[in-house]
Amino acid sequence: MTLMYEVNGYDRQTGRLAVSYDVPERRIATIKKIVGIASSDDGLGSYPLGAEQIPNIAKVLKTEIKESACDFFLEPYDDSRSGEMPRGQP
Repeated sequence: MTLMYEVNGYDRQTGRLAVSYDVPERRIATIKKIVGIASSDDGLGSYPLGAEQIPNIAKVLKTEIKESACDFFLEPYDDSRSGEMPRGQP
């Protein structure tokens, strides 16, 4: 299993995924540090992000993250099957 991460924003009104930002492998350790994931943690959870973390994460990812209407989470996914079928497909 190859564990990768995304910063996902869920619309506060509908609860649906509204935006998603891939975390490049070389940035995972920095992002996990910002989020406060301990090295003893298996990293398989969905980690809620606070308003103070979003600007720091955006800076590391070198992108703008508008946080107004979304709740953001750092979420893992298994990238080892990425060549087989798109995530989210049965």
